This record gives sequence, C-alpha cells and structure tokens, in this order.
Amino acid sequence: MINAINNFSLKTPQTQTLSRQNQIKPDVQSIITNPIKRPKLPQPTTMMALLYNNISFTGHREDLVRSIGHVSCPCCGTKMLTNDDMTKISKDLSKEDTAKHYINTLKPYEEYMHKTEKDVFHRFEKWGQENPENTISDFLSENRDASMDICKNKQADIFKQINSTANSISKDAGEKFENLTKTYSKTPINNEEDMKTIRKYMISDIKTSKRLINNEDKYNELKTLAESLPTSKNDADAFIVRYAGQKSEKIGTRLLKLSVGTIEHVKPQADGGKDRIENYLLECGECNHTRGDVSLKDWVEEHPEMKENTQKYFDEVIEKINNNELSHGLDNYPNAVKGALNTQSQGTLTYDTSALKPKQEETKKANNAEKSEKQGSKNEQVETAQKPHTHKPQKPHKPHPHHHINLAA
Repeated sequence: MINAINNFSLKTPQTQTLSRQNQIKPDVQSIITNPIKRPKLPQPTTMMALLYNNISFTGHREDLVRSIGHVSCPCCGTKMLTNDDMTKISKDLSKEDTAKHYINTLKPYEEYMHKTEKDVFHRFEKWGQENPENTISDFLSENRDASMDICKNKQADIFKQINSTANSISKDAGEKFENLTKTYSKTPINNEEDMKTIRKYMISDIKTSKRLINNEDKYNELKTLAESLPTSKNDADAFIVRYAGQKSEKIGTRLLKLSVGTIEHVKPQADGGKDRIENYLLECGECNHTRGDVSLKDWVEEHPEMKENTQKYFDEVIEKINNNELSHGLDNYPNAVKGALNTQSQGTLTYDTSALKPKQEETKKANNAEKSEKQGSKNEQVETAQKPHTHKPQKPHKPHPHHHINLAA
C-alpha cells in the first residue's frame, strides 16, 4: 500500500511546485499529517448522473425480483432455482466424478429439471446403478450413436406427418411440402447443429407459406409439428448427441442450468421496455431465451398454458409476501406488474391478487399515524414556547437580625 502511495503522483499545483523544487516524490508521512487540498473533481452532467443512477437502481431492482427464489416459472410452470443453488451444485459435482456421486448430488433437484433434462437424468440414473464408478460423460458417449439414429427416425416420422397435413389442405400445399421434406431428408445430419438448422428452416418455410395454407388450424398444426423436430432442448436423444464428449461437470450443471430464474421483460427492451419492477417477471432461463423479442400477446397464443402458470406464479409470490419471506420492496409487486401484463398481452393474460394482504396500506397508515404524533408533539412544544411566562411577585427582603448595623454607635 505504501509503495502504491509513493508511486502515485498527485497532480496539483502544490505538488508540481514541490516536485520541481526538490525533485523528490512526496513523503508518505507528510501526506498523512499535512494533507494537500486536492481540487474538486468536476461533477457529472445531469445525463451522466442519470445514467449512473439508472445502472445502480437497475441492478438493485433485478436483484430484488431474483430474491423471490424458488417459485414456478410463469411460462412453463417448472420450479425455478437460484444462482446460489447453481453455485452449490457445481461445487458439489466437482468433488467427485463418479455416476454414484452425480446421482446422489442431482437427485434432490429432480423436481427443478425440465422434461428433456429429467428424461436424460432418469436414463443416466438407471445406467449409473449398473456402472456406479463410471461417469455421466461415459454414459453419453456410449449412447451417442444410438441416439443419433433415433433422432433421424423421429425427423423422418415428423416429415411424414407434415406431408399428410399439407396434402389435406390443397394440392399445391401438398406438393410444396413434399419437395421441402425430400430436400431436408437428403441433408446429412452429423450433429445436433444440423438438426437445429433443419428445424429452423422448416419453421420458416411454414411461416412464409401461411397464405398458401389459408387455414389457421392447419397452419398451427404444421407449425407445431415443425417445432417438435428434435433438438437438445426438446428431445433427450438430441441432448445426448449434443453433449456427448463434454466434461461431466458441464453435463451435470446443464441438466439444471436452464431452470435458474432470470429477469424477463414483460415488454421487450427492443420495443422500449423499461428496467422497472413493474416490467419484470422471474422466468426460467429456457423460456426467457426461447421467447427472445416475441410480443407477449403472440407468446401467450403459442403457449396458452401460460395463463394458468402465471396465476400459479403469483399465488406462490403472494404466499411468500404474506409470510414476510420477501423484501418489503416487493410488497406490492403482484399488483405492480398487472398493468404491463394486461397491456402487453392485450387482455389475454390476467390473474387474481385478492389473496395479497394489504401490507403497503398498513405501512402507510402506520407512517401517517407516526407523522401525526410527531407533528402533534412538535405543535405542543411550539405552543409551550410561545406561552407568556408569568412571574410570581417577590416578597420584600428582610435583613437578618445579626446583620443590623447600629448607626448611633
């Protein structure tokens, strides 16, 4: 620390003069005992100050919502983990690499896993009972080729269903999608990235063919089929293909990573959504990442289960608030988000908050009562100070008999 101070050059007029005269650096003790007044740094402009304040408060608001912790995702309904949970899980997994240890470590968190990850874990758990000293990395590598073949077969079956649905729409639609599926069937698939690419293009082709399809129900049916094409997020075999060859710890944490609660903007930032508590939902990483900048109205239409899951989410949050388990900064959070959710979903996403105890109102009343009491005490003091002071008449002074002076003498 002393070296750091010695090497620090104080760029003030006084030290520049000292340096020129003595050609030495200021002594540490002299700086401490005789500090030089440094010029005041220029205050940030109003815009800069607002920016700094926004950065500070934004982080605080996000942390406040993250502190809600273990509740169900308002989109998919999966129970969410916290960042602290993931830190602990990662630390525990790093202690030992065996299947037995991984199963014992991950088993308590099974309820937090999404469907695909839970499927992978169940397969690994069954395999690990016969191979307790092997690793989860061994499990994936051993099953990779078989899972790849299964994924190809699943893709072929989905293409057949797409062709069947398209033929039921019109001859033109049938011909178009038959040509598309033939082309994609000939595309080599060597890894999960190839599967994702085919899925992406097929979904895009369906969207651009909406006018040709000219039937909302058939369009949604085709879109749902295309979205079911296997990837590591929706299919256990594609997961095995994707993560085969990775280190065990990465695979183990990946089973739970997308279940961590993240900040979701009700109104996307790309559309001008603000960093405010009333624009925040705590949503699992998978749903947050998948939604991207899709409008809430469109997202609810694609995921109608969100209506039920959002009510479940706020029921759990309200229970925590009523039990004093959350910061008082979240006391009115369920009501604060209502307006944004209703506006952005165009009225399709509503929920009931009647179970929320009016803590904020009670706090306001208590504060008002305290203010009134203080004001009353203050007024009383003022009245006392202004009240005229009455003096009692003093009795005439009588000299003490021993102090009598004989003038005659």
